[in-house]
Amino acid sequence: MIKHLKFMLFYPKIGPDMYLTHWLLFIKPIRLWFQKKKISNIGYNSEIRPFATIIGTRNVEIGKNVIIPGGTIISSYPGNPDSKVVIEDDVLLGPNVSIYSSTHLFDDVTRPIKEQGYRVGITKLKKGCWIGINSVILPGVTIGKNSVVGANSVVNKDIPDHAVAVGSPARVIKYLLENDGEQ
Repeated sequence: MIKHLKFMLFYPKIGPDMYLTHWLLFIKPIRLWFQKKKISNIGYNSEIRPFATIIGTRNVEIGKNVIIPGGTIISSYPGNPDSKVVIEDDVLLGPNVSIYSSTHLFDDVTRPIKEQGYRVGITKLKKGCWIGINSVILPGVTIGKNSVVGANSVVNKDIPDHAVAVGSPARVIKYLLENDGEQ
């Protein structure tokens, strides 16, 4: 029992399947304390809402004014410092967004995929971007400053600053203008 409790409290994961600690996310003052204990760096006015899942919490950085809504999955490879998810300030996430910084290797057809190891990278969401509902951000991708990723998109390549990208795979369909009128 004690071993199981220690696992729930100290394993680098937040989520509904961590049932002994998941209830902590429902009470705001406790939620704020708990997320600071679990996440390596979480900014002012940021929150992880109930039913969000974060795997590899020590490899996740969350900036200021970011809400991680229910249904969101943020996944890094626990214990591998090269596998990171960085979410900068003022990022908007729709529900059910999935963000990954590692994926399985599958080059050797003679071995099961789960025995082939992982490819890891840094997945970065720059300041002010907006990720639409049900979108998937794959490992090593950077979403540019103040960019928009449309709902249900799968992002497998970097998206530049001030761009709108949609589809599967996501592609840039237009650019937003900055205040001075330049792209």
